[in-house]
Amino acid sequence: MNPRIVIIGAGAAGIASATRLIEKGYTNLTILEAENRIGGRIHTIPFGSNVVDLGAQWCHGEVSNACYELGSKLNVFGSNNFKYEDFELVKSSGEKVPQEYSQKLMSAMWSILESHRNELSRYRGSLGSFVLEKFRTILNTSDYVDISNETAFQFLEFFHKFENSIEASDCWFDTSGAGYLQYWECDGDHLLNWKDRGYKTILDILMKRFPSPNSIDAINIEDYTQFNKTVANICWNSNPDNIASVRCTDNSVYDADHVICTVSLGVLKERYQSLFTPELPAIKQNAIKGLSIGTVDKLYLEFDKPFWSDGWQGLSLLWNQNDLEEIRASENSWMEDVFGFYTVDFQPNILCGWISGVNARRMERTSDEEVRKGCVFLLRKFMKHIDIPEPVTFRRTQWYSNPNFRGSYSFRSVTTDLLNTSAEHLALPLSNAIGIPVVQFAGEATHDHYYSTVHGAIETGWREANRLIGLYQSPLQCQVDSDVNVLILGAGIAGLGAAKRLIDTEKNFLLLEAQSEAGGRIKTIEMHHFGGLDEEYKQLVDSGAQWLHGKQNELYKIAESYDLLHEELSEEGLGEYIRNDGLKIDSFLVKKVDFLIGQILEDCEKFAQKENDSFPSSVEVFLREEFKKRLDPNLTTDEIKLANQLLEWHMRFQVIDNSCLTMSDVSAKLWGSYSFNGESCQAHINMKYGFQALVNCLVDEVGSNRILYKKEVTEIRWKDVDSRVLVRCSDGTCYSCQHLVVTFSLGVLKATPNLLFQPALPKSFRRSIRNIGFGTINKIFLQFESAWWDDAEGFQLIWEDNLEKGAHWTRFLSGFDIVSPGPANTLLGWIGSYGALEMERLSDAQIVNDCVFLLEKFTRKKVPQPVRYYCTRWNSNPFIRGSYSYTSVNCDYEPTFLKVLQEPIVCNQYDRLTGEIERNPEQDMLQTQKPSASSSATIRFAGEACHEKYFSTAHGAFLSGMEQAGKLV
Repeated sequence: MNPRIVIIGAGAAGIASATRLIEKGYTNLTILEAENRIGGRIHTIPFGSNVVDLGAQWCHGEVSNACYELGSKLNVFGSNNFKYEDFELVKSSGEKVPQEYSQKLMSAMWSILESHRNELSRYRGSLGSFVLEKFRTILNTSDYVDISNETAFQFLEFFHKFENSIEASDCWFDTSGAGYLQYWECDGDHLLNWKDRGYKTILDILMKRFPSPNSIDAINIEDYTQFNKTVANICWNSNPDNIASVRCTDNSVYDADHVICTVSLGVLKERYQSLFTPELPAIKQNAIKGLSIGTVDKLYLEFDKPFWSDGWQGLSLLWNQNDLEEIRASENSWMEDVFGFYTVDFQPNILCGWISGVNARRMERTSDEEVRKGCVFLLRKFMKHIDIPEPVTFRRTQWYSNPNFRGSYSFRSVTTDLLNTSAEHLALPLSNAIGIPVVQFAGEATHDHYYSTVHGAIETGWREANRLIGLYQSPLQCQVDSDVNVLILGAGIAGLGAAKRLIDTEKNFLLLEAQSEAGGRIKTIEMHHFGGLDEEYKQLVDSGAQWLHGKQNELYKIAESYDLLHEELSEEGLGEYIRNDGLKIDSFLVKKVDFLIGQILEDCEKFAQKENDSFPSSVEVFLREEFKKRLDPNLTTDEIKLANQLLEWHMRFQVIDNSCLTMSDVSAKLWGSYSFNGESCQAHINMKYGFQALVNCLVDEVGSNRILYKKEVTEIRWKDVDSRVLVRCSDGTCYSCQHLVVTFSLGVLKATPNLLFQPALPKSFRRSIRNIGFGTINKIFLQFESAWWDDAEGFQLIWEDNLEKGAHWTRFLSGFDIVSPGPANTLLGWIGSYGALEMERLSDAQIVNDCVFLLEKFTRKKVPQPVRYYCTRWNSNPFIRGSYSYTSVNCDYEPTFLKVLQEPIVCNQYDRLTGEIERNPEQDMLQTQKPSASSSATIRFAGEACHEKYFSTAHGAFLSGMEQAGKLV
């Protein structure tokens, strides 16, 4: 069947929908585009010596970002050098704010928005009110006595405008405080540029035109697109044949079985009352009224040559009161809200000014020439000591004035809170009497946490395309390849744990594994060979889980029964602590600092037992504050300096140990929720033949006939199938079951919940998936022909200066341990945070060379080239997407997040409209989500992130699988 599909809008969401549908064979589609081009709010144009983006400009983040995942393998991204702290703050008098003041003020603002997220999540006012209250408190501290109230107020006004441009709000008193946190930031670099190609590159990638525009797989979207087609009305529920009818302003009419509407929220706000026949349901109207969209504009000025010095990135504008009053009284009062002019990547002669809100709309109504003159006036006023030439070319945006957009992007406002609405309500399809979607909604404003972004828009386009694809592959039309009592998704250690529990029961079961072998994040591999060693046997190392942590767990018993345990134990962080100038730090000081930090972290565990709210915002805050208090006052100045450098090493080590970006992400309140089972686990238990040997034994127990490999799950349909859950795979196979056990990593769940589950998971599960932390660490194994390090037990790397986010990737390495037991003469480097993400973009050769250079720098020795090596890339694996979980600060005030994933979803109790489990309101949800009858289909989650006490461990994952299967039994 090839249904007629009309897509309204050829922006990112529309093109994502269209390309996904065409790839799946749905070619009977028409795209109606009101503009004379594709792209929507992606608009790259030739300008100056290259191109500029009038709309979307940067790829915001790397982890779980569809744009990054599509483009990262094609080498289309560059790292932006922008650091907002480094922009000059200049007053309208021409006076520059000293950099130490500007950095201090900017840091204060970032700390308010980052360190007080838990408090903000419970705040019932606007973002502006919250920030203002905190900023005043900070200014009254001793650290800010050297900054005048006038400068602080001027900075506050600048930052207000700057934040408005991020949110697209007219005023931060319009932005919801709690709603501000609904946006999810993707980990990694938030300002990735598209080099000299512009954001239109993502459209070419979606259409398979990049890197080769004439590729045999290229999709000619223009062949499906009718341009200059403004839709006047969508008639969706009055035709007896359930056919939608789309009428355009030129009176052309397009009939369709399904319509995917991707128009901007601004257009919906302006025209929803006339755009739909019959009128929209109240829940949709409420969403359109409650969600907000604002205006952000750019002002591009090209000069004959730069009048600024090399390395200058731009200036931010701070107004003196008298000058501000003068501007407000002028005809061009809009100039007040131009908050800065900044350089543009790959455009050496261009500055870009930014303006948002009411004055952006006022600017749009002013002539090009007047706006150009206003920009030059501002530059000359704020940069009085430089001769500012006339620009040779000028271009500005007018996103609100364009009737096809009516704004830039959406945000969560206080009105959103008042009307109690959400993007999910906006995304609900308009369905006919039998529940078939007739009109669907996509676009950035319909994404519940990536709103305002291109990657969010793309995901919503895929979401709606998948909805249709799933509809026409309905259970009645889809041949089920196997029907079982229990289907387990993932043959990692959690999936194998679930299977082991079911072996001797009456339940028949299957495991579906996306990869070609079992194990998941357990993988014993052979190191790559550089040449130089002539050995017949393989050199095996564990790229993932490497050790058992403690003896009092089920995995230890199984490994012991198979005689897999190695008698030699391992420890981390041993050997010489060497500084980048070659200084070896005294071992007594190393041990003293290590003991102190151990004491502080033990004390941090006590917060988990306290009921009050008097706990630090994060482990990092607690550790730094306590370290400063408890450090031995009798140490010399040099020893104190070294002790603080050792503290920074411990911070890097803890980031790796907890698989997070920074320790400020890790909850101090929940630090003690992890259980050691009363064991000291500092010494780790090794396996004789690698961790994979244990996996292989479990596979033998389960039976290889029960595990199907290369089964990538593309859809889990769990609501509209009678007492069954239907699972589809990328190879076209379908499986049904009464009980589903999902053991995907939390990284996969974070990246794909809206794409995998139809309908979406209940809100409580989505919030848990969002808020539990999950990050990436990587390993670098280097084997040498001989041990050039003599008697050293390892090298731990100490730096004289503090680590910055944009530092070279090797700065995030904690050090190199000697692998033992294992391959001879082998070092193991550990890396986390942004360095782990950056490393994955590099070639193995580059990684190895950088490590050799680093070792030579620290040890002051000639380090030979390794003969074998292996570099892990856990975040790049689409079936893993990271390493393991941690207790995030986002869970502090709702610790039930750590328990929700242990509860079942009973499919016949789910309310699609509210996105929650139907229940007796007098009963707690977690008590009533239990099957009321044996015929109820259920979904359960297992894996390390699902275990409340043993998260982040292999034994926790295994136990979680066994426990969930045990509940079914």
